[in-house]
Amino acid sequence: MLKFDADAVLQPGVQNRTLQRFAHLNRSRTYRERSGQFAMEGYRLVLDAAESGVRLNTLILTESAACHYGDAFAPYLKGVQTLLIADGLAKTISDTETAQGVFAVAQMPREMQTLPQQGHRCMLLHCLQDPSNLGAILRTAEALGTDGVYLYHCCDLYNPKAIRSSMGALFRIPFSRITDISLFLTHCQEHSLPTCAAVVDRDALPLKQYDFSDGAVVCIGNEGNGLPAEFVSECTQKLTIPMAPAANSLNAAMAAGLFLWEMSRFH
Repeated sequence: MLKFDADAVLQPGVQNRTLQRFAHLNRSRTYRERSGQFAMEGYRLVLDAAESGVRLNTLILTESAACHYGDAFAPYLKGVQTLLIADGLAKTISDTETAQGVFAVAQMPREMQTLPQQGHRCMLLHCLQDPSNLGAILRTAEALGTDGVYLYHCCDLYNPKAIRSSMGALFRIPFSRITDISLFLTHCQEHSLPTCAAVVDRDALPLKQYDFSDGAVVCIGNEGNGLPAEFVSECTQKLTIPMAPAANSLNAAMAAGLFLWEMSRFH
């Protein structure tokens, strides 16, 4: 168990720059991107980040959390600022209803520096806006052995909801944010890598009939509008998930999961 002096425990009502920075990182995408840091909370998530090689800058523990979880974090605290706070302070910085008293500020993991290669099985997320969907897709992509996830004008990867929904996958799955979609499609074409647009179109090829043996990039669109027609027209193939006649759409994370599962069968 971590040893600490009771006089060093930050009490409620005390202003502290470390807590203010944590709260600011939790709230502001602009601040996260400018600093290259992000905030997270929860014992499992913070420990998962440390075990996955994410660099922790600050660890904040309540008195109770230090007693329960201190030993688990001890191997990862070299060079890490550690702040101990009274239990009552947790709710003032927590983004959840039931805070565990474990908070951290960390450096953003490095992104992939390369675009997909021939034979890869990847996913492109196009203008996805729901952070919970984004996190869930990353979690599924990791579980099914995807070669990489590319994000074009999506919501923030480091939104607290996205981080929690990813269940640690964000720390391990290869990912990259892209800004030039035309360059991305041209690259895939030049490397003989099919691009498959996920669409709600009964005339498109049913997902189960497509052969992913040569790899592919599956493209998932915005939750409300799907993929733009001009983008779909530039893709190699239109694929659809057959649904009951009365149904007209699937949740983006669920649709992505079905595509990822189908791709994984060809590994």
